[in-house]
This record gives sequence, structure tokens and C-alpha cells, in this order.
Amino acid sequence: MKTIKNKQTFTFKKISAVLLIIVATVLASCEGPIGPPGIPGEDGYNFVGTTFEFTGDFTPANNYQLVFNFSDHGFDPYESDVILAYILWTTEDGLDFWRPLPQTKYFPSGAILQYNFDFTGDIPNDLINDMSVFLDGDVDLSTLSTDYTMNQTFRVVVVPSDFMSLANVDASDLNSILNSSNIQFNSLGTIEPGSVIDTNIEIK
Repeated sequence: MKTIKNKQTFTFKKISAVLLIIVATVLASCEGPIGPPGIPGEDGYNFVGTTFEFTGDFTPANNYQLVFNFSDHGFDPYESDVILAYILWTTEDGLDFWRPLPQTKYFPSGAILQYNFDFTGDIPNDLINDMSVFLDGDVDLSTLSTDYTMNQTFRVVVVPSDFMSLANVDASDLNSILNSSNIQFNSLGTIEPGSVIDTNIEIK
């Protein structure tokens, strides 16, 4: 009985050794040569935005409104994009100070002037057609000093909505947006504003 038990133990060890060899051979055959390294990823940004700047005059002739048709400049923002607009409020010691729109000026008389903007959306095609920057408020616009109406400079920034929700940026601070490491900007440079007003457009 002792001899049979020993023979069974020896046989089991032999079978186990054979199985281990087979498994090792199969695993070894699954290994191939190391593949080439992948393409390095982009560092510093995950989104692409667009920015442009313009200087214009608010006059009765253009109804105190400056209009931009995006497609005229080869740019078609998505309807879901976020449009941010800033006015060059002042320049001191060679530094530009930008403020987000809307921006309000209060006069000693109690009247107010507001620089504001809007845009029109083509929802079925998921596009933004154009935008406008305009003067608003209860002040008589025709009585305004040219300091408030002429040679006014604005900066427009168009970014994906996901960028605003995911990136750690302050929308009220232009530099926070432009200097974010999470986005790369395509600059359209300086654009000439238009003054065509379409009263049939849908204001967003």
C-alpha cells in the first residue's frame, strides 16, 4: 500500500511539472517585440479657442452698435461655444486694463451708460452667426462726450463651453483666460467692425 501511494505521488508531480512547462510555453509565445513609442501628446492645453480685437466708433449712423459676421472672417463658432467680450477701460504706465462686458458708467446726474454685447445663434445648424457690441442705458447717447463713443477698443474671446466648466479660470479676468495652459488660441488679429443691423435676427 505504501508503494502504490508513493507511485501516485510521483505520477502527480510529474503531470504537474509537464503542465507548468506547457503553460510557460504558451505565455512565452504570447509575448512579442516591444512596439514603437507613441506620438508625444500636446503639453499645456486641451482646448482651442479664438480671439480678435477691434476698435470702432459708436455714432448715430450705426445706431451706436458695432456688428461682426463671423463667417466673413472664415470663422464659424459653435452655438454651444462661450463668447466673452472685454473693453479696454484704461491704459496706465504702458499697461492695458480690460474689463468684461457688460460694463457700466455712472454719471453724477444719476444717468447710466452701459457697454454691452449680444450674439445671434443658428440653433438648427449649431452655429453662431454674428455678434454686436452696443451702447445702452438711460443716458441720452447723443449728448455723450466722444471719450465714451469714439475710438473704443474691445477684445473678443470665443472658447468651448467645456473649457469654462473644466479649466480653473476667471471669466472676468482677460489675462486669466488668455494665459491658461489648458487652451491654445487662434488669433484673427484686428478686425474692422461693421454697422449692418438685421432687425430679423434672433437675439440670444
